[in-house]
Amino acid sequence: MELKENIRSKITKEKIYNALLYLIRHKKFSEIYVKDICTVACINRSSFYQHYQDINDLMMQVENKLSKQIENFFTSSSPFFKHENFVKMFEFIKENKDFYTAYLKNSEESFMRQNDFKKFYEKLKNSTARGEFKENEMVYHMAFFSAGLYAICKVWISTGMKESPEKMAEIIYDEYEKKKKFF
Repeated sequence: MELKENIRSKITKEKIYNALLYLIRHKKFSEIYVKDICTVACINRSSFYQHYQDINDLMMQVENKLSKQIENFFTSSSPFFKHENFVKMFEFIKENKDFYTAYLKNSEESFMRQNDFKKFYEKLKNSTARGEFKENEMVYHMAFFSAGLYAICKVWISTGMKESPEKMAEIIYDEYEKKKKFF
């Protein structure tokens, strides 16, 4: 019986996720309500609330799940700033282009951007970079890098992802090569 519940739960979450993707392509996030998600997903409100507290909780859980996957590309390697890490990141974004396209289209400030900044900053703070920069300098460098990476991803997505993930990693790598000691 537990396996049946687990499968049903996964199917419901997938329906909710797909409904969110559909709605965020057509509306601003602030205009989407639980009722809309339930209608598009063909589920009851109680099914939604079994998994999420509200729309913000849904978005944060989706973002956290995707952020953790991106974070894993950078945590398992040293040094942090490797071409392959960025290739993996851009491949992942391309694989999840529906979410990122819809989300970035309507997003002024991303939960993901804030979360990633904090996570990467903590990793860098404990890396070899700490000897290269004063802590107050590292915060500014990381803010600049985070905003730049976000902007590059947004432009890449909005122009139809014409460049390969390898080319995008090369662009990032070339852009920040002079600051490699930071990474």
